[in-house]
Amino acid sequence: MDSNFKRYSQIIKKTPKEISIIAYLPVLKDVDYRRGFVKRYFIQKTNDKGSPIYEISKRDRNRFITNSLYTIVELKWRIKGPMETQYDSVGNITDKAVSESNRISIKLVSHLIPTLKLYLPNLLQFYKS
Repeated sequence: MDSNFKRYSQIIKKTPKEISIIAYLPVLKDVDYRRGFVKRYFIQKTNDKGSPIYEISKRDRNRFITNSLYTIVELKWRIKGPMETQYDSVGNITDKAVSESNRISIKLVSHLIPTLKLYLPNLLQFYKS
């Protein structure tokens, strides 16, 4: 019985703990709009793809990144640019529409958090022309 308790104690020490998640909404500055994009971070429990998704700060991302209980994704979110995809004289795309760029950003991480597109229905969130 003593060895079982010892083993249990070792496992408990190595098991990642759930940490409370603080939801975050970025407050954008002029420098963000000059750059044209902002990095956004989202988190969800790893073992439950139906669990809530939260946007978190970069600081909280760093706090959770090594916790295997959570999946974290980072998006490059465009906040400035054309509303319509731009083409050159021969029909090649020169600049994608902001909403299309953001849709692609979500799609690139959807294998990790499949329902993120439902969490971010407004592809022009924070957009400024």
